Amino acid sequence: MENWKSIFNQACLQARGLKAVIMMSKEDMAAATILQKLRENFGFAEDEFTNVYSGRGVKVVVIDKSILYADEVVASVDADLVVVASKHVSETGRRCILVHSTGNWSEKADHGGKPYSLSMTSAEAVYTALHACLQDVEKAALKDVEVGLEATHHGPYSDKPLVFVEVGSSPESWRDPKMAEAAAEACVKTCTQTAGKASAHAIGFGGGHYARDILKAVLKHDVAVGHIASKYHFPLREDMVRQAIARTLENPRTALVDWDGLKAEHRSNLVKTLETLGVEVVRV
Repeated sequence: MENWKSIFNQACLQARGLKAVIMMSKEDMAAATILQKLRENFGFAEDEFTNVYSGRGVKVVVIDKSILYADEVVASVDADLVVVASKHVSETGRRCILVHSTGNWSEKADHGGKPYSLSMTSAEAVYTALHACLQDVEKAALKDVEVGLEATHHGPYSDKPLVFVEVGSSPESWRDPKMAEAAAEACVKTCTQTAGKASAHAIGFGGGHYARDILKAVLKHDVAVGHIASKYHFPLREDMVRQAIARTLENPRTALVDWDGLKAEHRSNLVKTLETLGVEVVRV
């Protein structure tokens, strides 16, 4: 078997100049099922290089190592957007398809990325992926599958916009062909659809890891959200608030703040920082 560096060098050669690339890991059971659906339903076929697939004007790059630690792979692919197809793990085992950006809000980088560093993301890409998942889950009549957002977390670190589309949260779900089909279609749509559909671009703060109140606001007001910092990362350093803006491609000037999802002191300090930066605060 080729080592992962050889694979990503070949993949980069193939992916160069493309608008978007779908990435996944061989280690990931959900990714394997999603790849199967990309091949069956969307005509993706293996290129001359091992573990690189083409279809719909998009490349799929499959690597041997965990995507969470694939900073070098992402850096080497010359694309405008990276969409990662992956599994989601939770103790509840709930059936879900989730979208999120990557990065670490603190000194902890136990699951890839860099301390106090957010990857580039695109609020429009998150918006497209989220709405595609909602549409595809409804179309497949997956009534027991929850579609949602997650707060920004884990690696890899990326200087190009990168978003995750995850299928969770148990081996049964990772092997589910209907869930994989919905995720595969969402990945393709995110890579190929034109941006500019959202009414506004924002960043989010507060609430739990699954950002449910922020999600409600996103859907109600048709807003595209990039980075989200959950309450667990507060008190939040001012430079991380600045990063959340700077590391979202659309340079959002609106912040969705889960008012009841933050301690009063943390909320007050956050609002002061946002106002200093000229960012509109929207209470959700």
